Amino acid sequence: MTDDDHRPQWLVVASAGALFGIPVEQVREVVRPLGLHAVPGSPVLQAGIVNVRGAIVTVLDLLALRTGERAVTPGSIVLLQYGARPIGLVVDAVHDVRGAAPDAPDAPADVAVLDAVALCARHLHSAEERAR
Repeated sequence: MTDDDHRPQWLVVASAGALFGIPVEQVREVVRPLGLHAVPGSPVLQAGIVNVRGAIVTVLDLLALRTGERAVTPGSIVLLQYGARPIGLVVDAVHDVRGAAPDAPDAPADVAVLDAVALCARHLHSAEERAR
């Protein structure tokens, strides 16, 4: 094994021209947004729901989480692992997987690191869960 095998890695995604690195250990898989259904009355942060191999997954919109504006056309859905529950995150595009930059071992070059699970999880809790 080389030192490169032990460096952290991030899935690099784009949202409104900005690049974000999601730690690969948070990523379950990437799926196409086919079958993404809007839920009437849902908040702008929720892009909708999608059926992934029989499991209904709530999908949030990264642009809306960042700016309050919903993405016009979802490019991909990144499925994140949140405990036993998957969460979907709509992004404009998925670029690649990058390792840490040699001069910055905690981040890939030219990418903002995003704790996507924490960002999404705080918007998924019901009022009952928040009260606990």
